[in-house]
Amino acid sequence: MIVIADTTVLFHLNYHNTKMEAIFNELRITQILITRINYLELLSGASENEKKRTRKFLQPYPVLEFDAKTTIVANNLAMKYRVSNRQSKDFLIASIAFANKIPLLTENSKDFTAYKGLKLLPYKISMWL
Repeated sequence: MIVIADTTVLFHLNYHNTKMEAIFNELRITQILITRINYLELLSGASENEKKRTRKFLQPYPVLEFDAKTTIVANNLAMKYRVSNRQSKDFLIASIAFANKIPLLTENSKDFTAYKGLKLLPYKISMWL
């Protein structure tokens, strides 16, 4: 199964790779995609010393862009939902997942449950630690 990774998935991959691989196997995940939002969130949050390492870490994952198709979906979602500043990145990630009709792998499903019809694939890393 192909999934889009929420940002937390990428943190867990970086720090708990073996545990995440077990989760991927259990959920039958064959490919992880990331969004431009995840990419920029991680890169902009990295220290100057970590930016090159962060880019190298993210390089294997195909990046889904916020494209014209996503813009239409996001406009429709914006008409249906009120989104706080804290939730704005999640809103953009959800828009990309909706537009591409790909499930979103997340440990923070509560951040996305408001979006009716979004296919969530929840997991808990704590079960594997």
